[in-house]
Amino acid sequence: MKKKLLSVLLCTAMVASLVVGCGSKSESGNESEETEAEGEKITLTFWCHENEPWVKAYKEMGEKFSEEHPEYVVEVQDYPFNVYNDKIQTALTSSTAGPDIIAVWGGMAPSFIKSDALSEVPEDLAAEMKEDYMEPTLGIYTKEGKYYGVPMEYNLEYGGMIVNKKLFDEAGLSYPETWEELRETSKAVSKQNGDVVEMKGFEMVDSDSLICNYLAMILQSGGQYLQDDNSINFATPEGIAAMEEILSTVKDGEADLQNLTNDEYCFNDVYQDKGYMASVGSWAIGEGTDSYELTYGEDFEYVPVPQYGEKMAFASETGWGIIVPKNSANVDAAWEFVKFFSQPENLVQHNIACNQLPPRKSLLDSEEYIEAMPNVAFLLDILPNGQWMGPYHTSDMRTIFNQMFIDLCQSENPDVEGALKTASEKITSECQLGYSME
Repeated sequence: MKKKLLSVLLCTAMVASLVVGCGSKSESGNESEETEAEGEKITLTFWCHENEPWVKAYKEMGEKFSEEHPEYVVEVQDYPFNVYNDKIQTALTSSTAGPDIIAVWGGMAPSFIKSDALSEVPEDLAAEMKEDYMEPTLGIYTKEGKYYGVPMEYNLEYGGMIVNKKLFDEAGLSYPETWEELRETSKAVSKQNGDVVEMKGFEMVDSDSLICNYLAMILQSGGQYLQDDNSINFATPEGIAAMEEILSTVKDGEADLQNLTNDEYCFNDVYQDKGYMASVGSWAIGEGTDSYELTYGEDFEYVPVPQYGEKMAFASETGWGIIVPKNSANVDAAWEFVKFFSQPENLVQHNIACNQLPPRKSLLDSEEYIEAMPNVAFLLDILPNGQWMGPYHTSDMRTIFNQMFIDLCQSENPDVEGALKTASEKITSECQLGYSME
């Protein structure tokens, strides 16, 4: 999502990479000079999107790999996210050797997997994934019972919220610990002037948080939106009740549609002293300290979202992972790097550097991670309770769901059940993946 789209300068070698950087050896006539300079080493080209901390972490992993495997050099090339998807697609369909390793967002992966342009994960690593990786992290990378990508993170947009500590302290309030306390506090602190909500209470109405909180509320109530045939059904008693609950936050003036319609995040209100609480993934902590130059523990904090239902449950998309193209000139060597990257002792360092949640079960009690990431450690306890969101193009799914919510909010006499039924049918017919997972 946009959490991954922090912009930095475009790599100066972007254009040249299409000719030289895609393969392991140059096709520009300078092969002898390059191999001599590298001592006949094999260059593995690693593509990623622009994100300064992430690019730095990828380069450090490449250097670490080269230290243990001196026959290889890993060259990291980063590109703007808005062209990244098309660039990958072009490389995968090229008749010449493309990049050896590609970092890919789970939402992008289906089109690449469907094209049969990816190398299958080797059996030994696949067995390790089945044993140690949590189910939501694997979902999108699975096709006909085989894996075509390796997760780097557990993507989670539910479970935590940014709170404005200054506002809470000034009001003499404690952070809510139950859903009832959350709604009571939200109503008490929010301020509305006509149709304008001048101070937000608890917010979860933006393009990421809305559907993730909604699905969690259904599951925590003992319901299920994903049917046995993988169709969607939101129009259940649990689904209707959860939607009415979220709609009431807008009706009662605790939140509004501004962030959803403007494609912005609710946490911006909290950081700008315009809101008390906003549900968001832990990645938003960095936005507060870096973009807003706020102090964690003084200006804001990250705390659990009080549970809505009786049991902890939520749905998660598959996040960032690594794929290896079939047309790589160094498929076997590329998988050696991916295996190295995926080793728990290496992966946890990458997760820390990139403020990610670990995808491996064996890292849930990692002392190294907990010591380095104390502000999000509470999320590790709930990760095993998550389910995969389902075999859907989730970006398209969000578009339909969010528009339904906007229409309900703007309707004088909203038909909640009817809207949920229509959205369910539309998502089921238009957004399912075009290949079997089993």
